Amino acid sequence: MKWFLLISILFLHACSNLPANIKTPPVIDIQLHQTLTNAANYQNYPVRWGGTVIEVKNKTDETTMQILYYPLGYYGRPNLNQTSLGRFITVSKQFLDPAIYTKGTEITIAGSFQSLVEKQIGEKPVKMPLIAIDTQHIWPKYQQNYDRGYYGSPYNYYGGYRGRYYPYSYYRRGFSYYNCY
Repeated sequence: MKWFLLISILFLHACSNLPANIKTPPVIDIQLHQTLTNAANYQNYPVRWGGTVIEVKNKTDETTMQILYYPLGYYGRPNLNQTSLGRFITVSKQFLDPAIYTKGTEITIAGSFQSLVEKQIGEKPVKMPLIAIDTQHIWPKYQQNYDRGYYGSPYNYYGGYRGRYYPYSYYRRGFSYYNCY
């Protein structure tokens, strides 16, 4: 009984390293398209959005970051398998190092919607939501688990039986299924 309790606690705390406002959405979870169509109604509303970093610009008193928006998954990680729905800009009073927040980095932010800002993308002006950041979370990169061995073979390279028709990478995952990424 004690082992069962210990194992269940480990599984329940698998995602405890995420900040609370990243892990759970706000009560009224507004999306990017809603702010673009009716910005005045959503000013100062809390948001939890995510995507991939496009660019970071540091100024003397603030940092702005442009992010390609993707819908979020269950724990708040951007779902890159879906299509991007636009861009948004974040502003932070903290220094955000461009060496850490590189182009393509997956990020989730929690903050409040401020207004719409018009930016130039090439020669086209585009309106983007401006978000004041409270919390941000950078997601680790997915690890590639390449199969080693033939799918139909029930034996792996180490001589052990691994079941029928399961790839080697299925058994190499370990606890990564419960690590929220």
